[in-house]
Amino acid sequence: MKFRLLAFVLLISNLVFAQEHDHEHHRHHLGVGVGGASLLAENEQALGTHLHYLYRVAPHSRLSVGLGLESVWGEHTHNTITALLNYNILPRLSVNVGPGYSFAEEEGESHKALSGHLELLYEFSIGEFHLGPMLGFGFEKDESHASLGIHLGFGF
Repeated sequence: MKFRLLAFVLLISNLVFAQEHDHEHHRHHLGVGVGGASLLAENEQALGTHLHYLYRVAPHSRLSVGLGLESVWGEHTHNTITALLNYNILPRLSVNVGPGYSFAEEEGESHKALSGHLELLYEFSIGEFHLGPMLGFGFEKDESHASLGIHLGFGF
């Protein structure tokens, strides 16, 4: 039921905001996101935030590279720095994927681990801004999380 509702909202939003999708012409992209994160090993919910910078490798290319910083807040707060590869699958749909390094401080102990990041973004252009839903998955040896939220980006 939730998937059908999300698909319906995306379809209606696509029709409402139908316009030329021009952010693929920008070489630089700065994005921020916020949403709910489900910590799979802990069976907990938390606030998740992310910030990323992407650089398009060539004008009109579907491929960008960049860096991301993600934080999952709560009892088991952790931060991750990720080297990102972004690919525009369709004009409004893109995927971010890459290896990362996660670090956390719990009960006075420092935890560090290699990690991975996968994120799907569906964006609508509103002037120079891009807005839309995001679905993400972060994974490491001891803790993985899934997140659903809103992404706001700016191309320049």
